[in-house]
Amino acid sequence: MVGRAKKAQITWAKKSNRDRADLIIKAYKEIKNRSKQMAELIHKEMGKIHEEAVNEVDSSIKRIPRIAEDVVDALKSEETNDGVTRTISYWDPLGVCASITPWNFPMGMPQTLIIPSLIAGNTVLFKPSEEVPLVGIEYAQILNKTLPEDVLQVVIGTGDQGRELVESDVQLITFTGSQSTGKHILEQAAKEFKRVILELGGKDPLIILDDADLENAAEFAANNSFRNTGQVCVSTEKIFVMEGQKNEFIQKFIKHAAIVQVGSMINQSQKEHVLRQIDDAVSKGAKILFGNPKDTNGNKINPVILMDVTPDMNIMVDETFGPVACIITVKNEDDAIKLSNLGHYALGGVVFSSNLEHARNVARRLEAGMVGINRRVGGASGSPWVGAKRSGYGYHGSVSGYRQFTQLRIVSESA
Repeated sequence: MVGRAKKAQITWAKKSNRDRADLIIKAYKEIKNRSKQMAELIHKEMGKIHEEAVNEVDSSIKRIPRIAEDVVDALKSEETNDGVTRTISYWDPLGVCASITPWNFPMGMPQTLIIPSLIAGNTVLFKPSEEVPLVGIEYAQILNKTLPEDVLQVVIGTGDQGRELVESDVQLITFTGSQSTGKHILEQAAKEFKRVILELGGKDPLIILDDADLENAAEFAANNSFRNTGQVCVSTEKIFVMEGQKNEFIQKFIKHAAIVQVGSMINQSQKEHVLRQIDDAVSKGAKILFGNPKDTNGNKINPVILMDVTPDMNIMVDETFGPVACIITVKNEDDAIKLSNLGHYALGGVVFSSNLEHARNVARRLEAGMVGINRRVGGASGSPWVGAKRSGYGYHGSVSGYRQFTQLRIVSESA
């Protein structure tokens, strides 16, 4: 497969960024025609509730033309002239890219990694998660209706196939998933100085300052903790609330949590991981305020809210990736920030406050790549998706992010 990808890349690289982008946009018109079938496949294979599956497909389709145009703009050559030397900066293709994608957004995540790589002139070996191979195959088949042969190939298999792909003769590895797998990829890539772009999960805090709108904060907390059954890298997992607001916030939070609909966990193993974290917390003194983790059906766990969570509990520092929210009462924002920054994860965080300047100051003290104020963490169009500490290595989106898929080449001549 790698040999075929290398051969195809020679011809693919000769096309302009504009021509490659146009082929991608053409392919997405076909995906739009098959949006209902794609959403149904995601719903059945992953367990995502149907409404969320439809939203994933629709939002992916809507974003593609903008992503394509942004990549083309980001990779335009730039000239620098100091009067003595004229230099042109080119962002040229790297070669073959291995894209290893997760199961929680089986259409949204692949396009984030695959589309910039293809438009940049690379060929792609795409390994979807073994949990959602049918979505990955269908997605690639639609793209391949307009792409030249072997420009995009699908690798199906488990972690063994993923390791072989990482160790093969590729020039770039893009991966979203666990820290343990990300560490292995970095170790293998270092042997041959391969490029890597990694997003490795989160343990996102929500800090509710004493001047926050508690109704809005509670509604946000319920939606962001439990959407996609909590299987989102920027799910709210730790909620810090001031002592004087605790009772009122809890009342409002439970009200909103009671109406959230969740689907199934991806598999039995993930369900058991979530239940182990809950059991560990309860055994160390945490209280279940809402939900019954023992009341399960198949791989489904309904939303659970824990209270009195402390730093000695596994659930305080390790990613849960399930429908569990932890409430921690604090005396002041300094305590909230200190506890928020525990552990190796530092992808996102949220601050709720009616004082924007104050909220910005708190946000800057969080060890997170992205912070939202009174909203989710995602930035304006054109801004990067970035983690800090062990949550990120490189980033997605933005001019600089799209240029990670290329080799910067400087060509200079006399002015």
